Amino acid sequence: MHYDITLTNLPVPNRMTQFNAIAIRFLVIMFAMLSSSLSFTKERWQDDYYIEESFIKIALQREYKETNYPKIIRWKKPVRLYFESDAGDAKLQKELLSVHAQHLARITGLPIDFTQQASDANIFVIFTDYAQLEDKVRQYIGDPETIRAALDEAICLGNFRRNGRYEITRGAIIIPVDYARRKARFLDCIVEEITQLLGLPNDSNEVFPSVFNDVSVDTYLSPLDYILLKALYSQHIKPGMNVAQTRAFFPDVLNELRANGDIDHAAERVQQYSLKRYLGD
Repeated sequence: MHYDITLTNLPVPNRMTQFNAIAIRFLVIMFAMLSSSLSFTKERWQDDYYIEESFIKIALQREYKETNYPKIIRWKKPVRLYFESDAGDAKLQKELLSVHAQHLARITGLPIDFTQQASDANIFVIFTDYAQLEDKVRQYIGDPETIRAALDEAICLGNFRRNGRYEITRGAIIIPVDYARRKARFLDCIVEEITQLLGLPNDSNEVFPSVFNDVSVDTYLSPLDYILLKALYSQHIKPGMNVAQTRAFFPDVLNELRANGDIDHAAERVQQYSLKRYLGD
Protein backbone atom coordinates (compact mmCIF):
# COMPACT_ATOMS: atom_id res chain seq x y z
CA MET A 1 0.00 0.00 0.00
CA HIS A 2 1.34 3.44 -0.91
CA TYR A 3 1.15 6.19 1.64
CA ASP A 4 1.39 9.89 0.69
CA ILE A 5 2.50 11.99 3.65
CA THR A 6 2.33 15.74 3.16
CA LEU A 7 3.89 18.23 5.57
CA THR A 8 2.96 21.88 5.31
CA ASN A 9 5.95 24.18 4.64
CA LEU A 10 6.25 26.70 7.47
CA PRO A 11 9.10 28.91 8.51
CA VAL A 12 11.39 27.06 10.91
CA PRO A 13 12.20 29.39 13.77
CA ASN A 14 15.12 27.40 15.22
CA ARG A 15 17.09 24.16 15.01
CA MET A 16 15.15 22.50 17.83
CA THR A 17 11.86 23.08 16.03
CA GLN A 18 13.42 21.75 12.82
CA PHE A 19 14.66 18.65 14.65
CA ASN A 20 11.21 18.03 16.14
CA ALA A 21 9.60 18.32 12.71
CA ILE A 22 12.02 15.77 11.25
CA ALA A 23 11.46 13.40 14.17
CA ILE A 24 7.70 13.64 13.83
CA ARG A 25 7.90 12.98 10.11
CA PHE A 26 10.12 9.93 10.72
CA LEU A 27 7.68 8.53 13.31
CA VAL A 28 4.71 9.05 10.98
CA ILE A 29 6.47 7.19 8.16
CA MET A 30 7.53 4.33 10.45
CA PHE A 31 4.00 4.00 11.88
CA ALA A 32 2.54 3.88 8.37
CA MET A 33 5.01 1.17 7.32
CA LEU A 34 4.32 -0.86 10.45
CA SER A 35 0.56 -0.57 10.04
CA SER A 36 0.82 -1.67 6.42
CA SER A 37 2.96 -4.67 7.37
CA LEU A 38 0.63 -5.80 10.14
CA SER A 39 -2.47 -5.39 8.01
CA PHE A 40 -1.18 -7.64 5.27
CA THR A 41 0.76 -10.24 7.24
CA LYS A 42 -0.40 -13.76 6.47
CA GLU A 43 0.87 -17.24 7.12
CA ARG A 44 2.62 -19.20 4.41
CA TRP A 45 -0.23 -21.72 4.33
CA GLN A 46 -2.62 -18.90 3.38
CA ASP A 47 -0.76 -18.21 0.15
CA ASP A 48 -2.61 -19.29 -3.02
CA TYR A 49 0.42 -20.97 -4.58
CA TYR A 50 1.27 -22.85 -1.38
CA ILE A 51 -2.32 -24.08 -0.98
CA GLU A 52 -2.48 -25.33 -4.57
CA GLU A 53 0.88 -27.12 -4.38
CA SER A 54 -0.05 -28.68 -1.04
CA PHE A 55 -3.36 -29.89 -2.49
CA ILE A 56 -1.61 -31.47 -5.49
CA LYS A 57 0.86 -33.27 -3.21
CA ILE A 58 -1.74 -34.61 -0.77
CA ALA A 59 -4.72 -35.29 -3.06
CA LEU A 60 -2.98 -36.47 -6.23
CA GLN A 61 0.07 -38.35 -5.07
CA ARG A 62 0.27 -41.70 -3.32
CA GLU A 63 2.40 -42.79 -0.40
CA TYR A 64 2.82 -46.50 -1.04
CA LYS A 65 1.82 -46.84 -4.70
CA GLU A 66 3.31 -45.16 -7.76
CA THR A 67 0.58 -43.69 -9.93
CA ASN A 68 1.50 -42.62 -13.46
CA TYR A 69 -1.76 -40.78 -14.07
CA PRO A 70 -3.08 -39.68 -10.66
CA LYS A 71 -6.63 -38.45 -10.39
CA ILE A 72 -8.82 -36.91 -7.70
CA ILE A 73 -10.68 -39.43 -5.57
CA ARG A 74 -13.43 -38.65 -3.08
CA TRP A 75 -16.79 -39.84 -1.78
CA LYS A 76 -20.07 -39.14 -3.54
CA LYS A 77 -22.30 -41.22 -1.28
CA PRO A 78 -22.72 -40.72 2.50
CA VAL A 79 -20.18 -42.48 4.69
CA ARG A 80 -21.44 -45.20 7.05
CA LEU A 81 -18.95 -46.21 9.73
CA TYR A 82 -18.86 -49.62 11.34
CA PHE A 83 -16.94 -49.65 14.62
CA GLU A 84 -15.32 -52.73 16.14
CA SER A 85 -12.94 -53.09 19.07
CA ASP A 86 -11.31 -56.00 20.85
CA ALA A 87 -8.61 -53.84 22.48
CA GLY A 88 -10.46 -52.53 25.56
CA ASP A 89 -11.76 -48.99 26.16
CA ALA A 90 -14.24 -49.43 23.34
CA LYS A 91 -16.52 -46.67 24.64
CA LEU A 92 -13.69 -44.13 24.65
CA GLN A 93 -12.45 -45.22 21.23
CA LYS A 94 -15.87 -44.84 19.65
CA GLU A 95 -16.39 -41.48 21.38
CA LEU A 96 -13.14 -40.08 19.98
CA LEU A 97 -13.89 -41.49 16.55
CA SER A 98 -17.39 -40.02 16.59
CA VAL A 99 -16.24 -36.51 17.53
CA HIS A 100 -13.65 -36.44 14.77
CA ALA A 101 -16.01 -37.95 12.19
CA GLN A 102 -18.62 -35.28 12.86
CA HIS A 103 -15.92 -32.61 12.68
CA LEU A 104 -15.02 -33.86 9.19
CA ALA A 105 -18.68 -33.95 8.19
CA ARG A 106 -19.12 -30.31 9.19
CA ILE A 107 -16.04 -29.24 7.22
CA THR A 108 -16.76 -31.16 4.02
CA GLY A 109 -20.55 -31.30 4.02
CA LEU A 110 -20.29 -35.06 3.51
CA PRO A 111 -22.76 -37.00 5.72
CA ILE A 112 -20.87 -39.35 8.07
CA ASP A 113 -22.76 -41.59 10.49
CA PHE A 114 -22.41 -44.90 12.32
CA THR A 115 -24.22 -48.10 11.46
CA GLN A 116 -24.70 -51.12 13.69
CA GLN A 117 -24.82 -53.47 10.71
CA ALA A 118 -21.56 -54.41 9.01
CA SER A 119 -23.49 -55.12 5.83
CA ASP A 120 -24.57 -51.46 5.66
CA ALA A 121 -21.10 -50.01 6.25
CA ASN A 122 -18.67 -48.59 3.72
CA ILE A 123 -15.87 -47.76 6.17
CA PHE A 124 -14.81 -50.28 8.80
CA VAL A 125 -12.85 -48.84 11.75
CA ILE A 126 -11.15 -51.57 13.74
CA PHE A 127 -9.36 -51.07 17.06
CA THR A 128 -7.27 -54.12 17.92
CA ASP A 129 -3.94 -55.30 19.37
CA TYR A 130 -0.74 -55.41 17.38
CA ALA A 131 -0.64 -59.21 17.63
CA GLN A 132 -3.94 -59.35 15.74
CA LEU A 133 -2.99 -56.81 13.07
CA GLU A 134 -2.36 -59.15 10.16
CA ASP A 135 -5.46 -61.21 10.92
CA LYS A 136 -7.56 -58.02 10.80
CA VAL A 137 -5.88 -57.03 7.54
CA ARG A 138 -6.87 -60.38 6.01
CA GLN A 139 -10.44 -59.93 7.25
CA TYR A 140 -11.03 -56.33 6.21
CA ILE A 141 -8.46 -55.47 3.53
CA GLY A 142 -7.05 -58.61 1.93
CA ASP A 143 -3.71 -60.40 1.60
CA PRO A 144 -1.23 -58.69 3.95
CA GLU A 145 1.53 -59.18 1.38
CA THR A 146 -0.16 -56.71 -0.96
CA ILE A 147 0.42 -53.94 1.59
CA ARG A 148 3.63 -55.27 3.14
CA ALA A 149 5.45 -51.93 2.87
CA ALA A 150 2.69 -50.21 4.81
CA LEU A 151 2.60 -52.98 7.41
CA ASP A 152 6.34 -52.72 7.96
CA GLU A 153 6.44 -48.93 8.23
CA ALA A 154 3.08 -47.63 9.42
CA ILE A 155 1.77 -47.48 12.96
CA CYS A 156 -1.86 -47.72 11.82
CA LEU A 157 -3.41 -48.55 8.46
CA GLY A 158 -5.97 -47.05 6.13
CA ASN A 159 -7.07 -48.60 2.85
CA PHE A 160 -9.73 -47.65 0.30
CA ARG A 161 -11.35 -48.86 -2.90
CA ARG A 162 -12.81 -46.78 -5.71
CA ASN A 163 -15.01 -47.35 -8.72
CA GLY A 164 -14.32 -46.49 -12.35
CA ARG A 165 -15.55 -42.93 -11.79
CA TYR A 166 -12.89 -42.42 -9.09
CA GLU A 167 -15.49 -42.28 -6.36
CA ILE A 168 -14.38 -43.92 -3.11
CA THR A 169 -16.78 -46.75 -2.33
CA ARG A 170 -15.22 -48.60 0.58
CA GLY A 171 -12.53 -48.19 3.20
CA ALA A 172 -10.95 -49.82 6.22
CA ILE A 173 -8.95 -48.40 9.10
CA ILE A 174 -7.05 -50.68 11.48
CA ILE A 175 -5.51 -49.20 14.62
CA PRO A 176 -3.35 -51.47 16.82
CA VAL A 177 -4.10 -49.65 20.06
CA ASP A 178 -1.23 -51.02 22.16
CA TYR A 179 1.36 -50.26 19.47
CA ALA A 180 -0.07 -46.81 18.70
CA ARG A 181 -0.02 -45.89 22.39
CA ARG A 182 3.61 -47.05 22.75
CA LYS A 183 4.50 -44.75 19.88
CA ALA A 184 2.39 -41.92 21.38
CA ARG A 185 0.33 -41.85 18.17
CA PHE A 186 -3.07 -43.12 19.26
CA LEU A 187 -4.95 -39.85 18.64
CA ASP A 188 -2.89 -39.21 15.52
CA CYS A 189 -4.09 -42.52 14.08
CA ILE A 190 -7.75 -41.65 14.66
CA VAL A 191 -7.41 -38.17 13.16
CA GLU A 192 -5.15 -38.92 10.22
CA GLU A 193 -6.52 -42.22 8.94
CA ILE A 194 -10.17 -41.30 8.60
CA THR A 195 -9.23 -37.87 7.22
CA GLN A 196 -7.09 -39.50 4.54
CA LEU A 197 -9.89 -41.89 3.62
CA LEU A 198 -12.03 -38.93 2.57
CA GLY A 199 -9.72 -38.46 -0.43
CA LEU A 200 -6.42 -36.99 0.79
CA PRO A 201 -4.34 -40.18 0.81
CA ASN A 202 -0.76 -38.96 0.66
CA ASP A 203 1.77 -37.80 3.24
CA SER A 204 4.36 -35.16 2.45
CA ASN A 205 6.99 -33.50 4.61
CA GLU A 206 6.80 -30.50 2.26
CA VAL A 207 3.28 -29.68 3.47
CA PHE A 208 3.24 -27.83 6.79
CA PRO A 209 1.50 -27.47 9.18
CA SER A 210 -0.45 -30.66 8.57
CA VAL A 211 -1.38 -34.06 9.97
CA PHE A 212 -0.21 -35.35 6.57
CA ASN A 213 3.38 -34.45 7.45
CA ASP A 214 5.19 -37.37 9.11
CA VAL A 215 7.73 -35.14 10.86
CA SER A 216 5.15 -32.62 12.05
CA VAL A 217 4.04 -32.46 15.67
CA ASP A 218 0.42 -31.87 14.63
CA THR A 219 -1.99 -34.34 16.21
CA TYR A 220 -5.17 -32.51 15.25
CA LEU A 221 -6.27 -30.94 11.97
CA SER A 222 -4.32 -27.81 11.14
CA PRO A 223 -5.72 -24.71 9.44
CA LEU A 224 -4.09 -25.91 6.20
CA ASP A 225 -5.77 -29.32 6.56
CA TYR A 226 -9.09 -27.52 6.94
CA ILE A 227 -8.45 -25.64 3.69
CA LEU A 228 -7.43 -28.82 1.84
CA LEU A 229 -10.62 -30.59 2.94
CA LYS A 230 -12.76 -27.62 1.90
CA ALA A 231 -10.97 -27.59 -1.46
CA LEU A 232 -11.45 -31.33 -2.03
CA TYR A 233 -15.21 -31.08 -1.51
CA SER A 234 -15.58 -27.81 -3.40
CA GLN A 235 -18.14 -27.77 -6.21
CA HIS A 236 -15.28 -27.01 -8.61
CA ILE A 237 -13.41 -30.26 -7.91
CA LYS A 238 -14.72 -33.53 -9.33
CA PRO A 239 -13.63 -37.15 -8.90
CA GLY A 240 -11.47 -38.25 -11.81
CA MET A 241 -9.78 -34.89 -12.41
CA ASN A 242 -6.10 -35.21 -13.32
CA VAL A 243 -3.36 -32.81 -12.28
CA ALA A 244 -3.80 -30.46 -15.24
CA GLN A 245 -7.59 -30.32 -14.81
CA THR A 246 -7.22 -29.71 -11.08
CA ARG A 247 -4.80 -26.86 -11.66
CA ALA A 248 -7.12 -25.34 -14.28
CA PHE A 249 -10.03 -25.19 -11.83
CA PHE A 250 -8.08 -24.42 -8.68
CA PRO A 251 -8.27 -20.61 -9.07
CA ASP A 252 -12.07 -21.00 -8.85
CA VAL A 253 -11.62 -23.08 -5.70
CA LEU A 254 -9.39 -20.42 -4.14
CA ASN A 255 -11.79 -17.64 -5.09
CA GLU A 256 -14.64 -19.54 -3.46
CA LEU A 257 -12.65 -20.21 -0.29
CA ARG A 258 -11.58 -16.59 -0.01
CA ALA A 259 -15.09 -15.30 -0.65
CA ASN A 260 -16.37 -17.59 2.14
CA GLY A 261 -13.62 -16.48 4.53
CA ASP A 262 -12.34 -20.05 4.79
CA ILE A 263 -8.71 -19.10 4.19
CA ASP A 264 -8.58 -15.93 6.28
CA HIS A 265 -10.43 -17.58 9.19
CA ALA A 266 -9.13 -21.16 8.87
CA ALA A 267 -7.26 -21.01 12.18
CA GLU A 268 -10.49 -20.31 14.06
CA ARG A 269 -12.85 -22.42 11.97
CA VAL A 270 -10.79 -25.59 12.15
CA GLN A 271 -11.27 -25.57 15.92
CA GLN A 272 -15.07 -25.50 15.80
CA TYR A 273 -16.43 -28.89 16.98
CA SER A 274 -12.89 -30.31 16.80
CA LEU A 275 -11.50 -33.21 18.77
CA LYS A 276 -8.85 -30.86 20.11
CA ARG A 277 -11.45 -28.55 21.60
CA TYR A 278 -13.51 -31.51 22.84
CA LEU A 279 -10.52 -32.83 24.78
CA GLY A 280 -9.52 -29.37 26.01
CA ASP A 281 -6.03 -29.50 24.53
